[in-house]
Amino acid sequence: MSWACSLSRQAAKQLRGLPRERRAQLAQAINDMERDPTSGDVRPIKSGKLKGALRKRVGPCRIVYSVDPSSEQVDIAAILTRSGTTYR
Repeated sequence: MSWACSLSRQAAKQLRGLPRERRAQLAQAINDMERDPTSGDVRPIKSGKLKGALRKRVGPCRIVYSVDPSSEQVDIAAILTRSGTTYR
């Protein structure tokens, strides 16, 4: 089963602002999500404005996304660098 991943405008901008090595690491993680969006270190976000979304840990970065199983679509909302205020 193959999933289609799409980046929001905000996520694409955040990705462009990262160093080249980190972008390559995140690109590989997004490619892996096209095969199985729940593999790896994935957890639901339990509070804050992103409540209900999923997050995937990729080194110090987090990919925040939602999954639509009926259309096999993965919508990436944000790519954040982990800090004390990442999910607020």
